[in-house]
Amino acid sequence: MMLLIYHRYHLFYQLMDRFPKRILNRNKIPLDNKALRILFSVFCIAGLIISQDLSCKTPFPARGYAKILTDEEALLRLNNYRSFLIRDLNQTQFHYAYAFQFRLRHMPFRGDESFERGIIYGMAPGHSLSRIDLDSGQSFLLQNGTKPKIWVFNAKTNKISSVSEGKLFEPIVGGMNHTLFDILMPFVFWDGVYLKSGKVAGRPAHLFSFRIPDWVNQIKPNLTEIVMALDKSYEAPLRVESYENRNVPSKTYILNSVKKVEDNWIVKSIDCKNRLDRSATRFEVLSAAFNLDLDLSLFSVGGLMNRPKVSVDSFISTQ
Repeated sequence: MMLLIYHRYHLFYQLMDRFPKRILNRNKIPLDNKALRILFSVFCIAGLIISQDLSCKTPFPARGYAKILTDEEALLRLNNYRSFLIRDLNQTQFHYAYAFQFRLRHMPFRGDESFERGIIYGMAPGHSLSRIDLDSGQSFLLQNGTKPKIWVFNAKTNKISSVSEGKLFEPIVGGMNHTLFDILMPFVFWDGVYLKSGKVAGRPAHLFSFRIPDWVNQIKPNLTEIVMALDKSYEAPLRVESYENRNVPSKTYILNSVKKVEDNWIVKSIDCKNRLDRSATRFEVLSAAFNLDLDLSLFSVGGLMNRPKVSVDSFISTQ
């Protein structure tokens, strides 16, 4: 994979000036600079979680922009984030499993709101396997990577099936905006181009553009580009924009707020906005449990038929 950096007077660089103008200076997200780590879990189940290895070593800059990166620095930043997302499960220590109770709230431009609840489980922050159990009866096993693999168990039919590549782009809950593709964000493993640096949600960040691979072009021929803003200090995604043959994003994924739960910073809410119908679906963590012991079999295809059992007392409210 070749990561490029363009000179500020290069024509492509000038064209890329449009990205920071669109995604910079949104709602500011304050974070405690004394936090040991920040856990992002489902802004990419892949990437909602940042381990202590990637935690910030210095106070968050309150003002100013992130400096322009060199080719080597940009590649290192992106690879650090990638390597964290696909750690080998067999090398993961015990007692680090987590569970997040969440709610999806769909807010259409017109009409009534709708809701869905569920729980996200992981063996440890940053490994490539995770699962989602929806209250409506579906359970998903997710394995992230350049080409993610997903299986789903339907409690109504009592059957397990693999999810085809085409269904990655379908809503995980009918009528809502979040798709399995949005949740996993496999594009972070695709060929990337460093665009520039600026402020996103009031925080210094680095912007990367990802080239659409052939297998996605066959499914989504209108999808032309995905741009991600990566936090300068914590190397976590602050905002993701998808483009379809236009210079304005068709879908935008926005980190709204974070919450400190014990010693961990976790995502409080994320919005997924659809420009075409002007709707928004909000993912909100209601409570979190850490340092759990979950059987590895629960993260296998056959294990989807058995839901993890976590004591209610283990969950800490984020409200």
